[in-house]
Amino acid sequence: MTLLERITQEYKQAMRDHDEVRKSVLNFLLAQIKNIVIDTRKDIEDDQVISLIKKEIKHIVETIGFLEKAQKPQSDIDVELQKKAILEVYLPQVLSREASQELISRLITELAITDIRTQRWLVMKELMAKYKSDVDSQVVNEIINAMLT
Repeated sequence: MTLLERITQEYKQAMRDHDEVRKSVLNFLLAQIKNIVIDTRKDIEDDQVISLIKKEIKHIVETIGFLEKAQKPQSDIDVELQKKAILEVYLPQVLSREASQELISRLITELAITDIRTQRWLVMKELMAKYKSDVDSQVVNEIINAMLT
């Protein structure tokens, strides 16, 4: 079952259960997916759906920050947190910080990189090509920055 099929089934279930928050989040996500399908005129891949979900989660996190800064009621923040939790279910499990560090070290050895400062791009290129959905790019960036110091 593709990720799109899973989201569609769970959207239908949310409609049956009258779960308004889940229904609205999944409806928005399905609309975004349909827009991509229309624009590209191709079926959407799971990687594209995951990228779309990550983008939406990032937007929700920013919204939570704005709500907290504006001292909005906790109930508004809780709704955004609930939306975030709904979307996170569809993301693949990412490697832990330790596992990511081990993977980066192994890649550096495999690629025979001698100077991480000048060949950082090579590590990132290889890592994102092979393990994009398995690693958190922010954590990878932090690990590589720590290696530079």
